[in-house]
Order: sequence, then structure tokens, then C-alpha cells
Amino acid sequence: MELVQAIDTILAAKLELETAWDGNPLPSFVLTADLRIQRCNQAACHLFEREYPELLGADLVSLIWKEEVAEEIRSTLLRSTNLSSFPVILSKIPGSFQILSKPIPEDQRVLFLLNLETIPISENREEEARLKLALESGRSGVWDFSLRHGQAYFSPEYARILGFEPDQFPQNFTHWETLVHWEDRERVRALFENYLNGSIESHDMEIKMFSRTGKSIWIWSRGKVVERDENDLPVRVVGTHLDITERKKTEIRTEAVLLLGQKQSEETVDSLLRIALEYIIQLTSSEWAIIRMASSSGNVQDLGVKIKRSQSQVSYLPFAITNSEMKKMQTLEVHFERKEQYSFTVIVGQKRAEYEETDSKEIQLLGTELLNILLRKRTEELLLASEWNLQSIVECSSNGILILQEGKIIFFNRSAEILLAQSKADLKTKSISDVLGFLSGEDPEEFMSQLSNNKMTPDQNNIEKYTLLTNGQKKWFSYWAVEIIFNGNVATLVNITDVTRTKETEKQLLQTEKLATIGQLAAGVAHEINNPMAFISSNLEMMKRNQKDLVAFIENVRTTLSSFQNIPQIQSLLNKYDSSDLSEILKDTKDMLDESIDGAGRVVEIVKNIKSFAHVDKEENFVACSLNDIIKQAMNLSHHNIKYDCVVELKLNDKLPKIECRPQEIGQVLINLLVNAGHAIEEKKKLGLFPETQSEKPGKIEIYTDLIAQELGEQVVRLRVKDNGIGIPKEILSRIFDPFFSTKETGEGTGLGLSISMDIIRKHKGNIQVESVRCEGTTFEVYLPIKEG
Repeated sequence: MELVQAIDTILAAKLELETAWDGNPLPSFVLTADLRIQRCNQAACHLFEREYPELLGADLVSLIWKEEVAEEIRSTLLRSTNLSSFPVILSKIPGSFQILSKPIPEDQRVLFLLNLETIPISENREEEARLKLALESGRSGVWDFSLRHGQAYFSPEYARILGFEPDQFPQNFTHWETLVHWEDRERVRALFENYLNGSIESHDMEIKMFSRTGKSIWIWSRGKVVERDENDLPVRVVGTHLDITERKKTEIRTEAVLLLGQKQSEETVDSLLRIALEYIIQLTSSEWAIIRMASSSGNVQDLGVKIKRSQSQVSYLPFAITNSEMKKMQTLEVHFERKEQYSFTVIVGQKRAEYEETDSKEIQLLGTELLNILLRKRTEELLLASEWNLQSIVECSSNGILILQEGKIIFFNRSAEILLAQSKADLKTKSISDVLGFLSGEDPEEFMSQLSNNKMTPDQNNIEKYTLLTNGQKKWFSYWAVEIIFNGNVATLVNITDVTRTKETEKQLLQTEKLATIGQLAAGVAHEINNPMAFISSNLEMMKRNQKDLVAFIENVRTTLSSFQNIPQIQSLLNKYDSSDLSEILKDTKDMLDESIDGAGRVVEIVKNIKSFAHVDKEENFVACSLNDIIKQAMNLSHHNIKYDCVVELKLNDKLPKIECRPQEIGQVLINLLVNAGHAIEEKKKLGLFPETQSEKPGKIEIYTDLIAQELGEQVVRLRVKDNGIGIPKEILSRIFDPFFSTKETGEGTGLGLSISMDIIRKHKGNIQVESVRCEGTTFEVYLPIKEG
């Protein structure tokens, strides 16, 4: 019986609880762990205008909040572990609501919706009514908070600032708190806690709030304590709110423009776009923003940023979205185009309120500034690139470039350092007269000044000067100068070109022309001499034979007459023969004929050399042959000229490739060099300039061959003939290749050997160089291409 009574009591209690639950005027819910409705009361069904079975299992978050904030609310509810309360913003249901939520056992949660508009507000005292009337006469929104009772008064203008009609704005603090932007909510709560504990007397601050439509606005809030209790603690605060949204947006936009302007030189274009997007999000209260860049080739590139909020701060992250996803969201697009450079579209999306014309205006204003900044940055980049290119061209120029101010060097390029054999430290701020001098005796500083002021164009302004450098080198430089403006001051730009090699080439060309002229003359002389020398040589040979016969006949006659000495007439003839020294005359005649024939032979040899020099004979074809073999053959031919006074050392490269040449001509060059080396050693020996400790053969001729690479990477064969003979005096070294120039005694040389050698080497597209030190020796270097040029 007692058990039945207990069950009846429990059932009655359950019925009372269910009745109380269903009769509760607050919409009430029991939710599962994933926030689905497990149970609700009649007030909840009435709120959503649905039957109880329809609500069971439904997602409460989706029923109350709009899609753009649903996930944020869901995350907040799931994180809360104690009793929590927060306002309902951007809800699907009309009215102003406050959420009360508390977890219960078995992973469930009970949740109540408090309609703030139904909370009764007590009437203020008569004097408060008079105060309200006075405050409402101003242009600002007026508020009056009772700190102890949570009561509040808001003026009609205040309601209009937040988008409400005055008679629809709930006059309570709880409702007002739901309209404070989440970024400033904790700051506002801390403010009123400070009022309650008496730590502040007044405040002056800027806060963000939500309007009725969810639009973010900036408010300038000012307040002051107007009433205290018996303990001198504040019990009432009165203040004003002023909508400063336009001013704040102007400040944000100005801040953005200033920051972009400061960053335009140091940041990339993408970085500048990200900065602009962050400010556009602030100005439009969007969740994300994208800049879509379109190139001239038709390619489209998106760069996006989205906002991420936490309890203490705001951050911006990279963001990407597809066009299909974008179509499902509330977006706003503003297009910018500048045909010369940039074309882009700014797209913002996922705003809690509807986008307005002011949002488009803000994007247009900041986007236009961004466009101008990008164009300026592009111009700066082009100028920097142009400056860098110009500097690179100047630095890479093979000509030396100097800029002078008052004779001092204030700029120079790398080539100037090399040409003038100076370091950077040596050139900087030095006078041009300290760096170089003219062998003609002119002052370089005065010369540059006159050169820059002669009003002539650079192609007419080139003047060549034989220049002495500070390291003792002498070079031919070509100068031209012009006045310029450098760093705002008048300066002289000097261009220096090394024409030393050109001068040497000119000398070689002059030598070649001289050789060609002499060759033509020699060819004609050789032709004219050749014919008479032919019959002179022939007649001399005939006279020698006749003289020999005549001598033999006269000797026979004398011998025969000697046997008739007793005959006076014969004796008289014999006496006349002896007294006239006829035998000596005949002998001298023979010697004179021999000398004449030898002289005629030398003339023939000279004519032959002249013909070779003048290219009279038909040239043979180029053939591939070994230079080492040519050297050995030439040594055999000239061995009799050098074997008595010197030894020859061969240092030949066995891996030397064959060269295309005329072997007879190259052999002739080698013979000339060997014979000249032998003569130089012989002369040094005659002068007794070799040490006494040396052997009978003090002379030494070294012959080297090797393969080297030239400046352009081509390989050539090098032949070196080095001797330790008397050497060539410095004053005549430049003349040794002139035709008919010889240091030998008269009759010992024609002076054509080295001229012919030079001509042969040039025909082979090669080069011949000489170095000599008096009394130490001479080295000839011959460079020959592997293949015919």
C-alpha cells in the first residue's frame, strides 16, 4: 500500500513538473550533445509556430540563427561548461532575445530563450522625467543607467542611431548589452564594474555596436556619475552616444592609404593587396575579401583574406573560394580598371547585414587609392629597373667612365679602375691629374675641361693621348668629355677607351703597307736585275774556263821556250815574262774571277730572297704536317752554322696536333731564327762576354713547342726559340722586321730574313713576337693556328 502511494506521489510530482514545464512562458528546450531538440515546451512550439513532433530532432541553432553566424554560435554553446548567457544577434525570429544555457547530466543541455521586449520597465521618478526631457533636446543619443537595479532609459534619438523606432526599443540594460559588438563587450562590462566599485567617475571612449539589422557602427560614448548612495558609491550614470561611423571609416581609410603609401617601396604587390583587403573587411564588416587581378593575357588570379576572431584578438588569414561557393553567399563586387597597367575586382562577402551603397562607396574610395599606389609602385619599379639597367650597362662597359666635379673624381666604373690601374680607394675623390699624366706635357684637368666645352658631338670629340699611369705604364687612350648634371650639380663625364692595341695594329698595318710597297719595288728590281745577272754569271763562268785554258797554254809556252834559252830573242821574252810578274797576274786574275763569280752568286741569292719576299714565285698549297718534324728538318739544314759555338735543346710536345701550313716556308722561318741565334751567340763569344768557366760551346738554343688557348677559346700552336746570345739593343728592337735592316757587318747579311719570316707567319694567319735583353739573350715566339685561317 505504501509503495502504491509512493508511486502515486511520484506520478503526481511528475505531472506537476510537466505542467510547470509546459506552462513556462519562456521557450524552453532540452538538447542532445549535438544541440538537437530532445524536448521542448508549448512556448517553444508557439515561438516557432510548429507542432511538437515537428520540433523533435531539429537542430536548434539552425532554427534560431542565420546561416552566416550559425557555426560561431554552435561553437560557443558547445564550449560552455557552466551556466552561460549571451544575446541573440542575427536571429531568424523577430524580437530581442537573451540565451540562458546550462549543461545537465547525460551530455544534455537545457536552454531558455528570454524575450527582452516583454520585460516590464518601472516608471522613473518625476525628476528623472525632467532630466530625460532635457537630455533628449540634444542631438546625441542619451542613456541613463541605474547601476543597482539594471534599469535604463534611452532617448528616441538613441533608438534611431541603432536602427530602432523609439517605441520599439526595449528600455533595459540587458537588451542594450546584446547590441554591444563582441569585440568591445568585455571592455564595456569592465567599464560598468569600475563604475560600481567606484574606481572611475566618468568615461570617454569609442565602442562598436550592432544596429537592429546587424550592421556594425562606431559610437563615441561619454558618461558620468550623477547620483551616489549613502556610502558615496555610484548608483546612477548618465551619458551620450554619438554615431561616428563616417568619421571612423574616414580614419580607417586614411590610415590604410598612409600605411600603403609607406609600404609601397618595401613590400611586394601581394603584400600591399593583403593590407588593403584587411582594411576593406573592417570598412564593410565582411567576413572575407578577395582581389581578382586580370592580366593582359587573360589570366585571372585571386588573392583573398578572411577574418579570424578569438576572445582577445583579430587576425587575418589567406583565403580562397570557388565561384560556385561564392554564388551561395551574399557578396558585393566593385571593379577597377586602368588600361595602362592594372585591372582588378574587389569582392567582399558574408556580411551579417545586407550590403549597402555606403559599402560600395568605401570600397570604391580605398580601391581607387590602392590603384594609384600600385601605379606609383609600378612606376618606381620601372625607374629602379631603368636605373639598375643603366648602372649595369655603365659597369659592364669596356670603356672607362669617370664623372668629375672641379677636377675631382666623384664616380667611376669598374673598367676605369682596370684601365687606370687604380683601386676604388685610390680613385675616390682624387684629382684626375693625380691619376694620369700626358706625355705631351698637358695638364689632364685643364684638357678635360676644354674637351667638355668645345661644343662638339662625341663622335667628333675623340682625342687620343699617349698617357702615363701612376704605376709607370704608358698607354694610348682615346678621350671624349661632355658636361652633365650629376646630383643637381654641373659635372664632366669623361669616357676613356684603351686604343693601345689599335695603335699597335695601325703600326703593323703601316709596316704591312710599307712591306707591300717595298715588295712591289723589290719585285720590279729583282726582275730587272735577274736578266743581266744571268748573262753576267754566265760570262764570268765562261771567262773562268777561258782563263784556266789561257794559263795552261801560257805555262806550256814558257816551258817550251825555256829549252831555247840560248837564243837571245827567246831569252829576252823569258826575261820580260819574269819582270812583268805575268804568273802573279794570271793568279790574281783567277782570284778576281772567283770573287766575281761568288759575288754574282750572292747577287742571285739576294734576288731569290727578294722574289720570295715579293711573292713572285707560285705558292704551294697548305698541307697538314707536324711542326716537330719541320723543326728537326730545319735543324739539319742549319746545323753547320751553329754546331761550333752552341748546343740545341729540344723540348717538343709529343701530343702536338698537326697544323695546316706550307712546310717549306715554315722551315725557312725556323732556319732564319736558328741562323740569327747562332750569329748572336758567335758575336757574344767574340766579345768575351761568356763566363770563362763555360765550355767551348757556351751558347745554348732552346726550342719549345706547346698548345695554348687564346682569349676566344681557340687553340693555337706556340713555337719558342730562345738563345743566350748578345741580344738586340732596345732602340732597334722595333726595326728588326724592316726589310734590308741588319745588325751584321756589310756583306754578311741581306736584312731580309726576318722580314720574310714575318710575311710568312702572317700568310699563315699567325703572329710572331720577340723579347730581348742585351747581353742575356733573345726569345722569339711564333703562334700558328691549327687549321688554315
